[in-house]
Amino acid sequence: MSGSGPPRPARVIVLTEDSLTEEAVTAHLAAHARVDVLTPDTVEHPDILLAIATEITDEIFTQLARRARESVGHPPRVVLIANNLTPSQLSRAMELGLAAFVPRRQVRLADIDNVLDVVARGGASMPQPLMGCLLEQIRDKRWRDQEATGDVASASLAVREVAVLRQLAAGFNTSEIAAALHYSERTVKHIIHQFITRCDLRNRVHAVAYAIQNGLL
Repeated sequence: MSGSGPPRPARVIVLTEDSLTEEAVTAHLAAHARVDVLTPDTVEHPDILLAIATEITDEIFTQLARRARESVGHPPRVVLIANNLTPSQLSRAMELGLAAFVPRRQVRLADIDNVLDVVARGGASMPQPLMGCLLEQIRDKRWRDQEATGDVASASLAVREVAVLRQLAAGFNTSEIAAALHYSERTVKHIIHQFITRCDLRNRVHAVAYAIQNGLL
C-alpha cells in the first residue's frame, strides 16, 4: 500500500495583550488535532501567527514584523482578531502576511478553529467590506505608480484565470465560482492553485491583489 500519512498539524503561536486570553485560547487550541500550539519564546518557526487584541497597536505590528524576519524564506501567515482594522493598518498587515481578519466582537472559540483551518490549508478569510477596502487601495496604488512611471503591466492571463480571479475579487467562494462559471470545484481550485504557484503568491487574497496591482483585472 502507498500514500502519505495525515498532514502535519499547523504550528501556531498565540499573541495576546493579556495572559488570561492567551491561556484560554491556548488551552482550547491544545485540543485541536490539526493545530500544534508553540510557546511565544520558541525557536521553532510557526506556520501561523494568531494575534488577538482589543485594538491593533504598533506593538502588535512590531511582534509580527520580528516573527517575519526570524522566518526568512517561510514567513508565517497572520490571523488578526481585533475590534477594528483601519485602511492604513490593513495595508501594513498585508505586507506582514495577513491571511485572515476576524472582528473580535463577533468571534467565538469555534470561529477561531474554523479560520485557522482555512488559513492552514492556504486559504484566506476577510469580511467583505475589508476586502473592498483592500482592492480600492491596490487600485489607487496601481494608478499612482503608472502615472509616475508611465509603465503599463504587460503580464497576461488565460481567459479562465481572469474569470476565476474576477469572481474571487467579488468575494465568491469556490463552490459559488464553480456554479457561476460551470466548472467543477476541483477545476476552480486547480486554476487558483496554478496562478498562486506560478506567481509565487501567498493566498487567494494575495492573488486578487496581485492581479489588480499589475493591471490584469
